[in-house]
Amino acid sequence: MSAEPELTKVEQHLQQLAARIRTDRLAHQRGEASRDAWLETAAAIGSEMADIRAAVVIANSSHGLRSGKAAILAYLRLHVGEPVHAHRLEGVSGIGEWARRVRELRVEAGWPIDSTLSDPRLPDDHYRLNADEPDAKLAEAWRLAKEVRNTTGSGKDRLLRYLKAVCPAVVDKERLSYVSNIQEWPRRMRELEEEGWKIVSNVDDSSLAPGSYYLEDLAQRPPRVRQAIKQRHAILERDGKRCRDCGDAPDKNGVVLHIHHILPVHLGGKNDDDNLVTLCRNCHAGRHSSSEFGVHDELLHPEHEPDPA
Repeated sequence: MSAEPELTKVEQHLQQLAARIRTDRLAHQRGEASRDAWLETAAAIGSEMADIRAAVVIANSSHGLRSGKAAILAYLRLHVGEPVHAHRLEGVSGIGEWARRVRELRVEAGWPIDSTLSDPRLPDDHYRLNADEPDAKLAEAWRLAKEVRNTTGSGKDRLLRYLKAVCPAVVDKERLSYVSNIQEWPRRMRELEEEGWKIVSNVDDSSLAPGSYYLEDLAQRPPRVRQAIKQRHAILERDGKRCRDCGDAPDKNGVVLHIHHILPVHLGGKNDDDNLVTLCRNCHAGRHSSSEFGVHDELLHPEHEPDPA
């Protein structure tokens, strides 16, 4: 089946669009433009675009692309590893529900497609196919996410259930939002950490993308550590989740934040908020004249607090 008739239709529709827009532009130049005329032009644009999308679908079929989803996948595979704007995926699909088809490719078939939700480092409204083959583990992770989403209990219950099921795999914020089925899921993640679950974020592990987490293991921390975690969150929030010495934050590659005692505990320092400060690992090491690997968060690991320089 030849795509020529449909391509001819697309060409004609584009010519008609150009003619309508040219007429409106010239009317503006002559000072004769009116709101009603522009509304008619805008309506014509919508109508022509719908006809173009319909022609694209038929043209796709002539190339063996039997669905919008197939066209999206074929285009992404032409650009593996490259950010692709959403408008391009809408264009190649020829359908209005193109975003749902992208989600189906990822969730049902396991194609490793990132969006701004799963990788905040991508530009807004962009997608990226990371490999030219589906990921069976990713497909299974999404299948399990759907299963947990449909279970009873609170959003926090579902988050913990899912993190335990995939422990210690990293879970991005798109999947966490989907599993919890609530808007306040980041708050629930913090509550789980305060309850003693060893949940790691990019504040603790600089290799993680913002909004990604993993459960380190299935054991809960003892009550003393749970209180320290709650206080640690309060200090991080107070300091804007930035190092008070250099200003670096976890969204910068390699930055890990620690809580440091201004007056060391062995010199009488307490775990009072006024005696605690947020430092990046490098500045923390500098305070103790130590290597960056010789310092630890002093609220979570008081036994590792270095001797003063």
